[in-house]
Amino acid sequence: MGRDNKILLIALVAGSLLVSAVVALALDWPWWAGALPAAVLLAGVAGYARQLVLRLRQEEVRRAWAEQQRRQAAAPEPVPEPGPFQERELRELPLPSCEPDYRFTFSATVWWRRPADAVGVGHENPAGLALDAILARAREITSAEHPGAPEAVAHRLAGALGAVAKDPHGHVEAWAEHVVLALPEEDAARLQRLAEVRKDEQLRERERNHERNKRAYLAEEVLADTGSAVVWWLSRHEDDVERAAELIGTLAQLSAAATGTDIDERFRHLVPASRQAPFRHGRPIPAESPITAEPLSFSGSLEGGQSLFSYGELSAGSIPAQRPREPWEQVSALLDELGPQDDPAQRRQVAERLAELFDAAGQPELAAAIRRRWADSSSQPKRSST
Repeated sequence: MGRDNKILLIALVAGSLLVSAVVALALDWPWWAGALPAAVLLAGVAGYARQLVLRLRQEEVRRAWAEQQRRQAAAPEPVPEPGPFQERELRELPLPSCEPDYRFTFSATVWWRRPADAVGVGHENPAGLALDAILARAREITSAEHPGAPEAVAHRLAGALGAVAKDPHGHVEAWAEHVVLALPEEDAARLQRLAEVRKDEQLRERERNHERNKRAYLAEEVLADTGSAVVWWLSRHEDDVERAAELIGTLAQLSAAATGTDIDERFRHLVPASRQAPFRHGRPIPAESPITAEPLSFSGSLEGGQSLFSYGELSAGSIPAQRPREPWEQVSALLDELGPQDDPAQRRQVAERLAELFDAAGQPELAAAIRRRWADSSSQPKRSST
């Protein structure tokens, strides 16, 4: 009880006695009659003192309980200590890559334990659960990687699996070290060959595209008409205008040949008659034409603009038309070129085998002509090579 409350009770007791004495003296009561109101007042003071004591005790109990709650709230709860990590090994397990037919081989040392904050009933096989969690994390990474660079993927995998992580249900936490990721030698060699083939195909395709572009440039721009050809030549020989004028006929002929058309009438007079003879409608005259000539030859560089043509004797009638050779004559000429020159007996054997082939092909007349030809020639003296 506090000091103030004690003073109050003493004052109440003294006041009760004093009031009773004053009343008894004022009314001239005997002493026992004056003691009666004093007893009543003291009883009231005693009841008040009891209530005061009870109230003070209740307040002390509430303060004590509040202090206890405050202390309990301020004090941290003890954290349970997790158990030690346990070790398991994974050896050469397959993991997918972004290529469906190529798989990595994965090895690692797995460390696992039950976490301190795990709730519920523990797993029956926590080690297997930890290994499966590590494999799931590794599979998520390798399935998006190309199998051509397993070393780089292994470094990324080691960094990701080195962090401690729980399984999806929180039963175990695990991490891995000594991560090894490899690709079978057969698959690595196959990928190397595929890469070389792709590079070769890319190179060939670029070369073909370059050739197509060059042909299209010459056919559709440079040689599209005589004017374009002349301008193209002049762009490379700006100081040689006279030479460009001399080559107009040649360029007109080239343009006609490239586009498959006749030589433009405006430039036909610039093309010599001997160089117009072997063409008809922009194309050479067929071989069976009565006009025969030496093959068309081209010298110089088209890119450099130095284009020179040579046809030999092309005027009509300058070379007499030759009689077409019979089939047996053509075969005989082939045997003359390919048959052994120093051994007549071997030449006859070659001719006989060729005749048998024609007999089997249903050409008995040609086979008989070959036999007659080589039977007669075998008895003749060999021609001198000089």
